[in-house]
Formats: sequence, structure tokens, C-alpha cells
Amino acid sequence: MILLDGMAEAFPLMRGGGAFLAAIGLGILIGAFGSRRWRIVWLIAGAATGVVIMAVGGATKLIFAGLPSPAIWQWVVLGIAFLVEGYLVSVVVRRFPDLDSREFWMWMLVIVGAHFLILGFSHGPICALLALVCVANALVGLRMRSVDFRVFWAIDGVLKIAAGAAMIAVSYA
Repeated sequence: MILLDGMAEAFPLMRGGGAFLAAIGLGILIGAFGSRRWRIVWLIAGAATGVVIMAVGGATKLIFAGLPSPAIWQWVVLGIAFLVEGYLVSVVVRRFPDLDSREFWMWMLVIVGAHFLILGFSHGPICALLALVCVANALVGLRMRSVDFRVFWAIDGVLKIAAGAAMIAVSYA
């Protein structure tokens, strides 16, 4: 598809970001089927798996095979996105101290989605599109109180898996 031509070269962080998204998305999806403790365990497991994939892939150069080195500004954007996410997470933790509440978990999903919008500048338009869809999903989850919020948590996981897989596929195309 012409629209995707050259995307991996313009956004070489896409492949590693996609691998991380697929791993954490799987953790989120599995975590949706249990209690808060289950959700947290699988969130951490997904994130840890994503970090291991990126670390091994980065150390062996597999993540960047056939791609140019990311520009310094792309690394800076990645750092800014993490800082913004960390700050906003601290705001939500202070604002919603009940870690079992719908509001806490849905606002966490909003924050993560918002940080993907920033990452769109370093990881490409698939990541930016994921941001919009994840934020919309979480906002609907905040409003639709008659639906268990874990449904929206599961949807979020599926969205991350799909976007991650797309980012990986496009980076090898």
C-alpha cells in the first residue's frame, strides 16, 4: 500500500514500539479477566515481556535490522512521552486513590492513550491512530457505567495487540 511506503524508514522506532505494544496488549487483555491483583500482575508481565523483547532486539540489532538509526529527536520525543505519562499517572493516583475504581482504571487508559499521541511523532501514524481509538474507548468506558469496565480494559488490550502487530508488519514490508 503506497500510504505505508517508507514509513518504517521514517519511523525506525516503530518495530520495537510495535513489539512492546503487542506484548503489553496481551498482558492487558489477559488481565481483563480477573481482579485488580490479576490485572496488575498481567500488566507488569506484559510490560516486562515487552521490555525484554526490546532489550534483546536492541542488543542484537534485530529491532533495527534493515532500518536506519532513529534520529536523536525521535529519542527525545520518546523521553518526553514517558515523562508526560509518568506525571499524568501521578495525578490520577492522587485524584483517584481507590485503585479498584472504574475511574482510576479508565483514566489510566486515557493517559496511556494520550501518551501514544505524543509517540505518534516518533513511532508513526499507526501509534497516533491508536492514541485516538484508545482514548475514545476509555472515555466511553467512563460514561457507560452499566458495562463492566473490564470490557473496556479488554478492548484496550486488543487495540494495542492489533496496532503493535500492524507496526511490526509495516516495518518489515
